[in-house]
Amino acid sequence: MVNVILTNIILQILLFLLSSIYATLVSQIFNLSFGFYFYGKNVFRIKSLNFQQFIKYLILNIFLWNFNWIMIDFISSYGLSKNISSITMICPLALFSYVSQKLLIFKK
Repeated sequence: MVNVILTNIILQILLFLLSSIYATLVSQIFNLSFGFYFYGKNVFRIKSLNFQQFIKYLILNIFLWNFNWIMIDFISSYGLSKNISSITMICPLALFSYVSQKLLIFKK
């Protein structure tokens, strides 16, 4: 939850300054660097993280980044601000990310 909140604070600020593709890229890079260790160790209780898990997490982050900026642009094309559009994406992205991590990346 901490990672989701911090990532989205970064995203909300950057959406005022950058296009959605770059704002989501920067926030996703933060998520990648902080989230891999945080989720692996604290959420999924993995004692020893490995390179294969990191590559899977990286692929997931690339997918989430692309899906997020595409959906932000799509939703905002109907008149919502990019910030509100990004907020609507938090739950679906967090759910997909959690399930993917549990079943594919940090499975025991």
